[in-house]
Amino acid sequence: MQDILQHINGVEGVLGSAVVSKSGELLEHTFPALIDVATLNRAAGLILDCAHGLQASESLDLLDMRYNEGRIIIKSFSGAMLCLLCAKSINLQMITITLNLAAKKLESILLSRQAAAETAPDAPQKPEKPQGETILRLAVTHLANREASSSFDSLGMIALSQHTAKYISSFYKTPFRKLTLTNNAVGTSGTFPIMVMNDMDTQYDGAIIVGPGIEKKLKVNAGDRVAVTVG
Repeated sequence: MQDILQHINGVEGVLGSAVVSKSGELLEHTFPALIDVATLNRAAGLILDCAHGLQASESLDLLDMRYNEGRIIIKSFSGAMLCLLCAKSINLQMITITLNLAAKKLESILLSRQAAAETAPDAPQKPEKPQGETILRLAVTHLANREASSSFDSLGMIALSQHTAKYISSFYKTPFRKLTLTNNAVGTSGTFPIMVMNDMDTQYDGAIIVGPGIEKKLKVNAGDRVAVTVG
């Protein structure tokens, strides 16, 4: 994916590009380092809301949003969207041709990844929804590096692996940007924005990653189970 996005970035006027899933998950990006992943994740959620509101994924092939000093261009394709930050002088005809070719390649990559994940012998098994269960309960955990946990904890965010994010979205049959965690044992609760972390170790699948501040707020320890609802 990086090679394809780098090729898109080579078009004059493109400042950065990203692939966002139809559930609002940031899959890949080639933005400058000054735009951090947390900002891109929030932007992905806003782009998803905009696309849903305009029914872009259903009726529009290309969405061109123009601002005073720039443009955001969204190209929808099967399973995901290409999102570009561009200068206002971008040649739309040139970038449209480039995006049409890129979308076909990216679609093929995503389908291959999905097929590989479904057939891999060591792929984590998707938990089954208990009969009659309407509220999802997952264990909380934290990164081995507590300083890393504190970095997103300071933003008031919790983290999920890609697998966990997809499972929660499938369980509640809706995309989400925030989750409400409830520790029923003591009655503590909080609603937090999420950060989906790519390429995480499979040990974090099926768990909610929290930092020390949120652990303290919810009065939970690693391994405790909390009720998880879409915020």
